Amino acid sequence: MYLSWQKSSAVGNNRMFPTVRVSFSGPLRQATPSDRYVVLLDIVPMDSRRYRYAYHRSSWLVAGKADPPPPARLYAHPDTPIGPDALRKQVISFEKVKLTNNEMDKNGQVSGNVPL
Repeated sequence: MYLSWQKSSAVGNNRMFPTVRVSFSGPLRQATPSDRYVVLLDIVPMDSRRYRYAYHRSSWLVAGKADPPPPARLYAHPDTPIGPDALRKQVISFEKVKLTNNEMDKNGQVSGNVPL
């Protein structure tokens, strides 16, 4: 993770994770042209531990037990709802999603312009 951050930081990008991009192909179940789809992003903890970054070791270390997870917060992509044909033709990119640990933030743990 650190090497990835170091490379992206060198070009002025301080993202914690790569941009999530998804595409859809194939038939959508009984889709009609008037159907609309919402694409959602959910970020969940990978385990029940808290981590901290140790600069002197250039690595992440377990720093104890994690706080209880917050209620699920979903981020709806701003270009959705979207029709089935458009959904198959474009790549859905979540490049504007931001993470926050501010529990008072109205958007919760996943922050963006279009919260649910």
